[in-house]
Amino acid sequence: MYITLTDTKEKEWLLGKYSYNIKLGSLKCFSQKLGYGDDFMGVLFKNELEDDPYMTQTELGIDINRVDDNQILLTADYPATISDDKNAQEMIFMHFDEFYGYLVEIVNERIAETPSDKAEYEQLLSEVKTALGL
Repeated sequence: MYITLTDTKEKEWLLGKYSYNIKLGSLKCFSQKLGYGDDFMGVLFKNELEDDPYMTQTELGIDINRVDDNQILLTADYPATISDDKNAQEMIFMHFDEFYGYLVEIVNERIAETPSDKAEYEQLLSEVKTALGL
């Protein structure tokens, strides 16, 4: 069962691990309020949690009512967890404005790495902002 991390440093650590997933493809998903992840980490939106109540209640161990309409859920399974326990499962909740601020930081890093993708990153970031109602 997933444990919810609330400590700021732990949340930042988990977000740092997830930053490798922030690419053009993930931004396209976020612009449609669709989650994105890999085998060990993923972002989910409330609508996706509502679409699969079994996963939400049984696998994640959360009550859908705990998730605000303007939040994302970031889940992590070992080895992407803070814990060294091979069965570790961790999650954090983030409001859209906080998540968007995180995306802006990572996108700026991606643009610095690949300036030729700047226009596409900025367009997708604008679409994400609109989708999140910010």
